[in-house]
Amino acid sequence: MPQIATGSAVLRGLTGLHLWHAGNSNCSQRVRLVLAEKQLSWTGHIVDLYRFEHATPAYRAVHPKGLVPALIHNGRTIIESNDIIAYLDTVFPTPSLRPTSTDAEALLALAAASQLSLRTLSHEFMFKQTRRYDAKQLESFTAGHGDSEFARFLTKFSLHGFTEAELLACFDTIAAGLTQLETRLEQADWLGGETMSLVDICWLPNLHRLELLAFPLDGRPALRRWLAAMQARPSYRVALADYENELPPVTAAECQRRDDFFTAALLRQSA
Repeated sequence: MPQIATGSAVLRGLTGLHLWHAGNSNCSQRVRLVLAEKQLSWTGHIVDLYRFEHATPAYRAVHPKGLVPALIHNGRTIIESNDIIAYLDTVFPTPSLRPTSTDAEALLALAAASQLSLRTLSHEFMFKQTRRYDAKQLESFTAGHGDSEFARFLTKFSLHGFTEAELLACFDTIAAGLTQLETRLEQADWLGGETMSLVDICWLPNLHRLELLAFPLDGRPALRRWLAAMQARPSYRVALADYENELPPVTAAECQRRDDFFTAALLRQSA
C-alpha cells in the first residue's frame, strides 16, 4: 500500500480524514464513493486542476507527483485511489466492501487498464477547451508537476493532438472492457461478489464518465441494469452528481463531432 512520508510537520499533525481531490477526477470519485458508503466524516481540500493547483509546491508537499487524490489519516499519507479505498475498507471495516468473486482482481485490473483510454477520449471530447495549453503553460506545468508521464500526455494533447487511429484504439479498448462487464453481470447483480463492493466502486466513475461522453452503451442490458442500481444509491449523488456543476462547457459543434466519431467507430466494429 503506497503510504508515503511527508516532510511537513503540519501535515503529519492532521487528525481525522483529510482528502485532497478534484470534482471531475474519476480517481477522486472512487474515494468519495467509499467515504459516502461508509458514512465517514472527512475534511475535503479541493484541488483546482484547471488552475494548475496540482503543480504547486503546496500540493506537491501533500503528493510529490502532483496527482489527485491524496488521503491523510491521522498524519499518515496514502496515495493512489485503489490503495486509498482498500485502506479505508481495512481501517473502517463496516460495512465491508471487500470483493469476494474469483474474478474480482481481474476486473479491478481491467478498470485500471482502461484509464488511459478513458483519459484520452475525455480530453478529446470534454476537456479540449479547458485543458489544451500553449507552450508557455506547458513549460510551467511540467516544471511544477511531479508526474512526467502525465506531462507528456498533456504535451501531446495540447501541441499535436490524437490521431483518428489512436482515438479508435481507445474506443476499442473501452468497448472490449464493457463487453467483459456485460458477461459478468449477465451472471450476477454485482461485479465483485454477492453484494456491492470495491470493484463496483472502481467501475462506477468510469461508467459515469462514459455517460457524460455519450459513449454508446446500447446492447448491454445487464450493464445498464447495474448502472441504474449504482446510481440509485445515495453515495452516487454525494460523491459524483453533486460535483456536476464543475463540468467544463462543450459546444454544440464539439458534441456533434463526438457523436459522429462514436457512430463511425460503431460502424467500423460491425463491418
